[in-house]
Amino acid sequence: MHKWFRVFLGVSRPLFLLVVLSLVAFSAAGQEVGRNVGEVRAQPATKTGSEVEEKLKTLEYELREQAKRLEEMRALVADQQRTIQSLQAKETISEKKLPDQKEIAAAPSSPATETQAPPLEDRVKKLESKVLAVGPFRFSGDFRLRFDGIFRKADPAPPTGFSALTHQQNARMRYRLRLNFDTDINSKIGFHGQLATGPLNNALTLDQDFGETATRHPFFISEAWIDFHPNKGTQLQAGRLQEIFADNSRFLFDDDIRFNGFNEKYTLALKRNGLKISNLEFRAGQYILSNPNVAIVTAGSPLAQAGAVIGSTGRSSNLFHQGVLINQKFNDRWSSQFGGDLQLYRNPNQIQLASTANGVALIVQNGLGIALSGPLTGTGNATTTSGGAIYTARNFQIARLTYRLNWAGFQSGGRAYPVTFNFQAARNVGIGLPERDAMLASFQIGKVAKRGDMAFLYVFSSKGANSMISQVTDDDLGTNSGVNIRTNHFRFDYGLARKVTLQSLLYIQRELRNSGDFPNFFVPLNAFTPRQYRLQEQIVFTF
Repeated sequence: MHKWFRVFLGVSRPLFLLVVLSLVAFSAAGQEVGRNVGEVRAQPATKTGSEVEEKLKTLEYELREQAKRLEEMRALVADQQRTIQSLQAKETISEKKLPDQKEIAAAPSSPATETQAPPLEDRVKKLESKVLAVGPFRFSGDFRLRFDGIFRKADPAPPTGFSALTHQQNARMRYRLRLNFDTDINSKIGFHGQLATGPLNNALTLDQDFGETATRHPFFISEAWIDFHPNKGTQLQAGRLQEIFADNSRFLFDDDIRFNGFNEKYTLALKRNGLKISNLEFRAGQYILSNPNVAIVTAGSPLAQAGAVIGSTGRSSNLFHQGVLINQKFNDRWSSQFGGDLQLYRNPNQIQLASTANGVALIVQNGLGIALSGPLTGTGNATTTSGGAIYTARNFQIARLTYRLNWAGFQSGGRAYPVTFNFQAARNVGIGLPERDAMLASFQIGKVAKRGDMAFLYVFSSKGANSMISQVTDDDLGTNSGVNIRTNHFRFDYGLARKVTLQSLLYIQRELRNSGDFPNFFVPLNAFTPRQYRLQEQIVFTF
């Protein structure tokens, strides 16, 4: 009751003041009218009728002004009364809603409260998106601090014909910063951009090493594309973008790599059917990997070192990727996705050429307009000569099959643990050589969304030296060699807070084949290389 009394005093004071002022004003108006009337009556009879009429008009104007002021005061008083009634109603409701402390302790949590949580989260997300919007843009991003250690013992006595291997111990601190900005040009056209850290000559990482004394680190365009979606099922993209089949599985492509080109995606929704197929996704991508701009290939040209015919025109290198994904939804807890796709590379040797000292100037530096510190990283494929620019595999036509099974999982300790299984297999059908196959199997439990959430992931992968192009596949699963590997990968995620995650990753890697195991077969890391360990401890902050 004392709370209501304080509210009443706070509201009644200005109300009382307004009433007093209105009475004073009304009294002053009455006195003024009386005085003016008295003056009219006191005028001698010699005054003309026009003067009296003018005096009356003046009195009428003043009365109208006083009436207007009184009306405004009445409106203000009415508004104050409505405010008092509103506060009184809220006070009554709050008193009804405040149970005894014992009742609060004894009351169990109701399912209705839990069911109301998603709408509240949706409203919070909507509010966050509005707060993060600056002008026409919406901003987001992440910052990652990482300890990255690569360890391998030495091999002083390798097989005959091979050089001794020194040990490897590279323990370093690294960070990654990504800033996203998005906007909708209209209801059918959107734009997405991303600025990110990372070295220029390594397309497979956005990490920036600690070091370089105190020099500032660069911040580059990582993503920039226009998205055209004329209807719900159609999406067309152009610019620097993610690969159309990118899935962060570390199989076909590294999760940091982006391509310059075009993406198309069409989703065909299906009616309820016996196969439980909800929709079909038809996807295609066309990417421009190089533009050598050489009218005639000469004998001393780097393109000739990559196998181009002398006297021909230097053509670009391209990737064409197309396929279909079939999505099934069995019920609210089980779903799956399976499908297949085909990668077709044109002039793939130019990718390997960019990883040589002679080729990086022609393939990469001309477009950037600056000189790099060295060739592009990421080698690992078999080449016809040691360190050469011609792949042992003449063609890269990579067919892949994928299957993913999703289960809503189980609850433990009030936390959800969804389960996902994924299997992928690929073959370079453009050649009949050995080591053209690759596979990956993964199993994940849990998902991190808030503090205390956990997730576990295990991955096993094997990639032959002729199966796919090393310069575009994952460089963590395949450290120092993206292919010719067999790797076991373990990962644990723990939510420290909302949008703050601690991640622990371990890779145990072995190589598959030695140079010389097949004709014209030379690999940078051989099968006798000792087992390699890579440990990453990192904290990710999302904003």
